[in-house]
Amino acid sequence: MSQNVMDRVRATPRCDWPVADKEQSGIGSFIGLYGGEHIAATEFVIGATLVQFGCKASDILIGLFIGNLLAVLSFTFFCAKIATDTRLTLYSYLGRIFGGRLQKVYNIVLGLGLAALAAAGISISATAIRRIFDIPIQLNWYPTSAKFVLIVLVLGAVITFIVAKGFEGVSKFATTCVPWMIALFFVGLIVTLPQLLDATGYGAIRSPGDFLSLLNTHVWNGSSETGQHLGVLHVIGFAWTCNLAWHIGLNDMPMLRYAKNYKYGYASAVGMYIGHFFAWIVAGVFGATAAIILNTPLTQLDPGAVTFTLLGYTGLLAVIIAGWTTANPTIYRIVLSFNVVFSKVSQKRMTYILGTIITVAACFPCVQKADAILVYLGMAVEGAGVICICEHFLFPRIGFTRYWNEYRHQDFNMPAAIAWGVSIVFSFGLVFAGVIHRNLILVPTFVLTAVLYTVLAGLAGAKEKYPAQEADAAAYRTALQDYANTMHQDDIPFTVTGVALGLRVVAFIVLAAFVGSGIVCALGGLGLEAFKALSIVLSLGYFVCNGAALVISLKKTTKSEVKTHQKIQTGKEATP
Repeated sequence: MSQNVMDRVRATPRCDWPVADKEQSGIGSFIGLYGGEHIAATEFVIGATLVQFGCKASDILIGLFIGNLLAVLSFTFFCAKIATDTRLTLYSYLGRIFGGRLQKVYNIVLGLGLAALAAAGISISATAIRRIFDIPIQLNWYPTSAKFVLIVLVLGAVITFIVAKGFEGVSKFATTCVPWMIALFFVGLIVTLPQLLDATGYGAIRSPGDFLSLLNTHVWNGSSETGQHLGVLHVIGFAWTCNLAWHIGLNDMPMLRYAKNYKYGYASAVGMYIGHFFAWIVAGVFGATAAIILNTPLTQLDPGAVTFTLLGYTGLLAVIIAGWTTANPTIYRIVLSFNVVFSKVSQKRMTYILGTIITVAACFPCVQKADAILVYLGMAVEGAGVICICEHFLFPRIGFTRYWNEYRHQDFNMPAAIAWGVSIVFSFGLVFAGVIHRNLILVPTFVLTAVLYTVLAGLAGAKEKYPAQEADAAAYRTALQDYANTMHQDDIPFTVTGVALGLRVVAFIVLAAFVGSGIVCALGGLGLEAFKALSIVLSLGYFVCNGAALVISLKKTTKSEVKTHQKIQTGKEATP
């Protein structure tokens, strides 16, 4: 290996290293990660929003099933495939295709969109704490209570501090929330249904047909307080588009690059079908039931009011935990994105700066409209993802050169800038002009961007061959992979053994008791108020046991992390 190549390797920032072989994870990690991120605060808001679509229950059930299937396939065959082929973060990958200057523009656009999503998570969590202190529901776009603002500021400060000090542990704890969140939605459904039946005088549910009839009559009955009357295609488009920034937009590459196989992208089905199918449906039932019990339009309620009405303090805990698992990883992504642009600012300092800005934004209740934020963020970055998909999959098939812009040593990919800019103007222009609904804009934008970029790139140099540059790049990438492997050869895998394993077992016994108490309550063997009191005790017990197990297990990985850091600092290099 030439000295020039090794000099380049040693000069490569750690954020641009490919994932080392020893860092690759099994599918269990991705099941937990997708569950943790997609069974979250936004589910409470989006589930209630679906009630306002003016659809029938059959439209919701069929539409969510098909739309989430398209999302899973997009995660697997677009995002996971590129991530495992390159083992790079999206930021490093974009640098190869877009060039450094255009990549920074992308990072700013993405960071602003993610900031709005993080603010939504914090603000939604605040609706739960708001209910504890009996603060009025915030119905305007601006805050009307100083106490609500104070709650948001405290909550945002805590979340920002946690991200700055210990994101790895926090992210792992987020995955321990998954079993409880799944149990919460299941228990919440069976405990809420009797309340809905009692409030409406519907009668008993004796068959699946009765259940569907109940949903059609009192949850998704075709009427809408907002005047919307959407169909099954709109629901399909919404479910597919809701995570557009993460699958076709490729923003899950930083996570999926750790997968041993691209087929681990199918693990996204846990988030899509438990979070974006089951949880959305349950949240819709929650919202409709609470609105009937409180005799208040659903548009006048927030997640805290809905969940407290039905589940007491356990419901508030769910909103707080869900908001936290949304805001934490999102703030971390934003910091990584902006650190590429402002490289001289330390990651910790950037966390505090952005955390402060996001917390201030969270004081404004309008940011709780998570469904709109997710869709508009997807529209903003879809074009960039389509460009990468074209280079990765289409260009080699039609004889074009992948990474042609890098081989020409250009810091700004003009065809990519034009195609991406046109995609943004096209999608936002048609949606805001009322020509097409935002839930249906994904496919036409994809086709337009793909065709435009392919034509422009061909004219700009993608048709040409660059054998010498490709050979140099291959040698550098191979050496960089070897270097990363050496740096992580002493890593100790994260495991749960001994006392930690015992605590984890106890946690799941407590979780089973939580589910059991819900079933007994639904069957009439336990009063609703008694269940609410018991469920919060069992929930806290679960988190105490699982949290303690996590702390013990994390200590075992510290030595390997220190060794890796020391090797990087001393410049120990891989043997070519």
